[in-house]
Amino acid sequence: MMHPLASRRSDAGRVSKSSRVPVDGMPGRLTSYVFTAAPISVCRLLIIAFLASTHPASYLAAQDRESPQNWEDYADSRPFPTAHIRVPDSRLTDGSMVRSAFRQVVADARKATVRVRTDGRNTALGGIVGADGWILTKASRLPGEITCLLQDDREIAAEIASIDQKYDLALLKVDAKNLPTLKFSKGPVPEVGAWLATVGMDRKPRAIGVMSVEPRWIKQRAGTLGIQFDISTDDPVIEQVFPGTAAEEAGLAGGDVIISISGMDTPTRYAAIRRVQAHSPGQKITLIVRRGDETREIDARLKGHFVGRDPTREEFQNSLGSVLSQRRAGFPNAFQHDTVVKPSDCGGPIVDLDGEVVGFNLARAGRTETYAITATDVLGIIEKLKDEATR
Repeated sequence: MMHPLASRRSDAGRVSKSSRVPVDGMPGRLTSYVFTAAPISVCRLLIIAFLASTHPASYLAAQDRESPQNWEDYADSRPFPTAHIRVPDSRLTDGSMVRSAFRQVVADARKATVRVRTDGRNTALGGIVGADGWILTKASRLPGEITCLLQDDREIAAEIASIDQKYDLALLKVDAKNLPTLKFSKGPVPEVGAWLATVGMDRKPRAIGVMSVEPRWIKQRAGTLGIQFDISTDDPVIEQVFPGTAAEEAGLAGGDVIISISGMDTPTRYAAIRRVQAHSPGQKITLIVRRGDETREIDARLKGHFVGRDPTREEFQNSLGSVLSQRRAGFPNAFQHDTVVKPSDCGGPIVDLDGEVVGFNLARAGRTETYAITATDVLGIIEKLKDEATR
């Protein structure tokens, strides 16, 4: 016997009252449309497959019952509460069952993917781009002692050989030979809607998603140092250092005078503000400060916000249910995909359905926004960074 919900009929391309189901948590009289244009035969198959896969025992038991004559009878006699119908987590886009279907897709790239650790913590993914120990990863995730965990379970110390600040990418060097390397796509950028898989250390991809927006310039966000200047003078004299900020972590103190930032003089507090705002969250700046009779060099890694400043509406909405990358903007050319990638899983390769590397994840930027550099651009950066490192 056909399931009562599947036995309702409506003309293809039309929406009728009988093609509605109650909205979870709402009164029965409030309804939501399920299918609007699919032929009724396709609707039946989809509904039957969904019910049988999510509640097989209840569905089979329902086949032996007489079909109710109206919706109200069905609501009272259904074998499972409508409000409790849900797709198992394993069948969601980031669920284990769905990711398992992409194991062959990531199989080759996985061999040349590494886990980057700093001070023993997983901080990023990386990709092997040179058989003699060259590894590309996300630069702003590298404070501390760096090691790389290879697929053969070797964990090798790594050093930063060169950095591309525009794309927040770092070229690492490990003492190893004959390593497998990534195969980059020579074709065009994937079309919007194309499947993409983020490669990790496991047989399954770390996450999957689809191409959302073609490559474009990602506007820069100004980083924050977390200080207040003494407004009684034009000199860049620090009056206060806010807690939990880049300035506090770097060791700046009230009374310090900022002489220069990253090689550029800052004769006034306005010049110092402009120099800080020219850098993005996650970027490291070097300050020369005068403290009493001493001159000190202090490195600080800028943040996107600090305690005491309310987030903007965009920042608040994007952070709901998400942990975002500190450095997530200011990229000259990046495409966007909807994969849910953790900040600690950025810096590694993305592949298409042919298993070819089409880019590297740069940053988790929003609830459904992850930015990535294209294969063409990343190949150019690898060549530039290797040249800088071997000069």
